[in-house]
Amino acid sequence: MIQRVQSLFFFFSCITLLSIVFYFPVLVSITEDLNETSFFLKDNYTYARLFIFFSIGLSFFSIFQFRNRKRQIIISSLARLMITVAFILLVFIYKNQQVFGIGLFLLIIPYTTLFLATYFIRKDDKLIKDSDRIR
Repeated sequence: MIQRVQSLFFFFSCITLLSIVFYFPVLVSITEDLNETSFFLKDNYTYARLFIFFSIGLSFFSIFQFRNRKRQIIISSLARLMITVAFILLVFIYKNQQVFGIGLFLLIIPYTTLFLATYFIRKDDKLIKDSDRIR
């Protein structure tokens, strides 16, 4: 059952988070002479990167837990929590006279894909419960 919609959302979340870590700057420092220094998650911000990698691992693990829908919902919630903690770390702790980069705003995409995956898991669960009730 890997071809289900929620599995695609989990996979898209993994790919998006990996691209944020390696290719998009999270914070940008602009000096007085207009020189920009980009801060990526792959080089800086160890704890935020750790939480992002936990979220990637949980999302990938959840793809193969298609037989246990309740476990998938819990794993999806934990992955969203990890993204939220990383976002809070970046915004409140690591921001020192720096401007938010595009990578910080792109964290919304995997969060919403995980939310949509949870929605479709619950929809499948309801469909199965309804079909069991008909029998």
